[in-house]
Amino acid sequence: MLTTAGSLALVDVPKPTQDAHVVQQLRSAGAIILGKANLSEWANFRSTNSASGWSGRGGQARNPYVLDRSPCGSSSGSAVAVAANLTVVAVGTETDGSVVCPASINGVVGIKPTLGVVSRSGIIPVAHSQDTAGPMARSVTDATIMLNAMIGIDATDNASVSAGSRA
Repeated sequence: MLTTAGSLALVDVPKPTQDAHVVQQLRSAGAIILGKANLSEWANFRSTNSASGWSGRGGQARNPYVLDRSPCGSSSGSAVAVAANLTVVAVGTETDGSVVCPASINGVVGIKPTLGVVSRSGIIPVAHSQDTAGPMARSVTDATIMLNAMIGIDATDNASVSAGSRA
């Protein structure tokens, strides 16, 4: 699947030749990948006045409980999908609130792992020093199970290798 940061500018780039490390980890744990969710284009770093959950590729993600309120954060589509029961779990990526804010606003659980616990390979980052993928789910148990499946050392991500060496 394309990784475009929600931007039409990346629609015509070649598809990745392999899954992101986190997707490989989830598949090896038995997960079935349904698709990708909408997000805030370029993680809301394109403007100081950007709307959470809007992208040129997917339009506006909406809080399923109150349609005219912000779904919050750049991973809002993932939280909305879980909250609307379109999926049981989802992955978001966080720099500064992009998992925990949409999780809280949409009434689901979101976990931002410590940098390096989950590989950053295949993620378009805002800041390599902060960005990480994290699970979103309806329950703490489901989010924890998903996080455990996402964890793994990735030789192509220096933070992952470093975190693994401390374990």
